[in-house]
Amino acid sequence: MKHKKIILSSIGISLLGLIVLLFFVLRGNFFKYTDINSMILEPKSDSLLISGTWKLESVTTISDGSESTSEDDKLYVSKNFVSFEKISTNNPKFKFRRLNFKNYLLYNGVITDKIKIDSDEVTVVSIRDEKNFYKEFIVIDENKISTIYNKKYYVFERVSFDVEENLIGDSSMEDVSKKKDISFLIGLKSVGTGNVDYETLLIRKNGEKKITINKVSGLFINNKNKFFIANSVGDKIYISDDYVNNSEKKILDIKNATINFLSENYISVESYNTDTSKKNYSIYNINSLSDENKISIKDIAGDRGEQAYFNKIRKLGYSSENITSFDMRNFGVKRNNFSWVFKGILNNYSHNNFISSEINLDLIPKVNIFLNKSSKISKIKVKEKTQNVLDYFISPDESMIVILTADDISVYEIKNQKIETLPISTISLNSRREVVNFQWESAISSELTYNEFLKIKQLELKKTI
Repeated sequence: MKHKKIILSSIGISLLGLIVLLFFVLRGNFFKYTDINSMILEPKSDSLLISGTWKLESVTTISDGSESTSEDDKLYVSKNFVSFEKISTNNPKFKFRRLNFKNYLLYNGVITDKIKIDSDEVTVVSIRDEKNFYKEFIVIDENKISTIYNKKYYVFERVSFDVEENLIGDSSMEDVSKKKDISFLIGLKSVGTGNVDYETLLIRKNGEKKITINKVSGLFINNKNKFFIANSVGDKIYISDDYVNNSEKKILDIKNATINFLSENYISVESYNTDTSKKNYSIYNINSLSDENKISIKDIAGDRGEQAYFNKIRKLGYSSENITSFDMRNFGVKRNNFSWVFKGILNNYSHNNFISSEINLDLIPKVNIFLNKSSKISKIKVKEKTQNVLDYFISPDESMIVILTADDISVYEIKNQKIETLPISTISLNSRREVVNFQWESAISSELTYNEFLKIKQLELKKTI
């Protein structure tokens, strides 16, 4: 009997050990396959992967992969201080996550063919403070990191694991956390009216001062602190660097055309031919604005984009014999479900009637045309805040949110990832509007943008709260 108890006891211990072992195996598999993008952690001060002094190794322009230059060749990172491109903060907070390297670059508009990719996964370190400072760095290896900034891809080599004490709090460096100047440009077009008109609002929060709101006719764009305006006259869409006098215009002559999207480098236009009943989309490079220079899907998304287009058409049931007849330049960018998306048009005859069908295109652009940045503030939270929301935009540092409804535009502060109860500013709209362009202006460019904006003839605001 005694031996039996010993045997049973041994079996029990073995089973317990097996259960413990199984737990750790399953636990390991869980962490292996759980979406690591959601596992964002605050590292301990002694585990900062990118602490030290870094020297600039190379700069690559995102749009074409060409070599570029930088004003500052050093990067400084410590647990209490970060300085990059003469922008600094003395109160940084660090978080990190594991991501697929190539997908991260593609998502941020980087041409991966021009970037050396040695590993599938990398650690991305996010640095922010409670104000306006926000940067992300990619850990390539122990002594090499990179970052994407101002449409450029920077690569740094570590010089030292330390930062000189005299640099911390250096008055020659601009502390963004102390400059609270932030503004945005929102370009709108009228909806449901006979003649489409365009306007741009500049809403600025300068320090603790009251928010200022200004409005002009047309779509005002900041392209690396060089500005231009787009508008339409009759059947002509024009772009001019002379936004004060609207002279020296680049003209796009298309009947019944409206602007759906405008960025620093691209414009997307929708048109309707009354004679043929054809609806068309088109995208143009602003630097070569003419109807002969329509951009194709291949220009935007390469061979993969072309294949994605063909696959989409096949899924819709069109035969492969006719697939090459489709116009790969008949596509554009529109705002849909709070994001910029690509849409195409299929023009076909059915039962002697002409039909224009709009299709969604899942394209990954290889050029810097637009960016849909993810946020911790979910769509559900925004809809709970404003049930009749048509669109919204969140600032890069996630301190402000702009909410568009059919009646007004409201600006709310965000604190602790929660939208404040009352807006800090609201402006009523004269008619229903759709967003054509949206640009956040940081402390560095906000004042300049504001001063240039005031040079244009101002439109009267209906109501400001």
